[in-house]
Amino acid sequence: MMKHIFAMVIVLCMLPDISCRKSPVAPQPTTNCDFPPGNRNFSWRTDTVAWWPSEVGGVWAFSDTDVYVMGDMHGPAMDGANTTYLSLHWDGKEWGVPGTYNDIQHLSKDVTGDGHFMVSVGYWSVGDDKAGLAEFDNNLKKWTGYEFQMPGDLYSVWTDSKGFFIAVGDNGMIYTKDGYNSQWVYSKAPTSFTLTRIRGVSKTEMYISALLYNAADQEYNQYWKYDGTNWYKLFDNQDTTGNVIALPADYSKMTDVAPYRCPATDSLKLYLAGWNSFLLQSKGQAQNYSVQNLSPALPLHNMGNTAVIVDLFTPNDIWMLSPEYNFYQWNGADFEQVYIPGLPGPETYTGIVRNMTKTQSGKIFFPAEVSPQVYVVAQGTP
Repeated sequence: MMKHIFAMVIVLCMLPDISCRKSPVAPQPTTNCDFPPGNRNFSWRTDTVAWWPSEVGGVWAFSDTDVYVMGDMHGPAMDGANTTYLSLHWDGKEWGVPGTYNDIQHLSKDVTGDGHFMVSVGYWSVGDDKAGLAEFDNNLKKWTGYEFQMPGDLYSVWTDSKGFFIAVGDNGMIYTKDGYNSQWVYSKAPTSFTLTRIRGVSKTEMYISALLYNAADQEYNQYWKYDGTNWYKLFDNQDTTGNVIALPADYSKMTDVAPYRCPATDSLKLYLAGWNSFLLQSKGQAQNYSVQNLSPALPLHNMGNTAVIVDLFTPNDIWMLSPEYNFYQWNGADFEQVYIPGLPGPETYTGIVRNMTKTQSGKIFFPAEVSPQVYVVAQGTP
């Protein structure tokens, strides 16, 4: 009997859409979704990975010693400043140029992945700029590039870590891939806003932030819920008719969204970040949210700064990142500002910061701009 079970496991691992490799995982909660406090104590190092004329799009870590940073890469690890590379690879000791990309002309804006598969989204740089992305299968060490027909950029990508990927971008553009070997399928959100960020609980429960600048340079925001078929507009400060979320009148510049649903209680925590930072809570799928302003505890608004990223690893391990290098971590009890050696001090410089990725050991990687078009990857070892 045991031989038959062992053989079945081997067969499942060989199927193309099933991975038996472990993904980077968060600490496991109790049955009531109580997580241990998130760590905020790290030893940090920063490595320069690119300089002018470069842009870094994101980073994904398969393990502590198998990490890819994506972008339009030039600089210190290259064989010439005029050569463009899709990515650099961290092997635990140094950043180097990995293998061939099969002439992929993709420039990255965001990256995500699971235990063996990574997707980087942005645009295709050859000809008229159109949406494009690059995939990497770490089992096969194989890159694949896609140039789509829709004009514009893809800005954000999310996965359920089971083979489902969804990317969003300009003018309500959506591209979805359901299965590692499946094709990307285009669809359109019911908005002309740019979809700037997508995060999900599952492939039937996703949350999207959207942004629009009009001709007078006024900024408007929307928040949407998407169940894979139907769209539900939660908030719109251009057309407030039917708003589900009641945010304060001084609300502005909300740039990121991060959800967590507790299976045991079927309760949702939805974090919004920007000029202010809010925690929304609800039960089940009801569109009835309580709203808590986190800004008094997390003084982004008082300091005149705007968070641009919420990285939620667990509800007790949340990072909020600002381009003015005000970094805060929530450990379940309080917020604390984190200072990272090798990066500009808070409010001394404004630059690009990208999403964090965390490995099974709890190590953190994220890219940041430390001076005009000089990029590093910060590594935090617990």
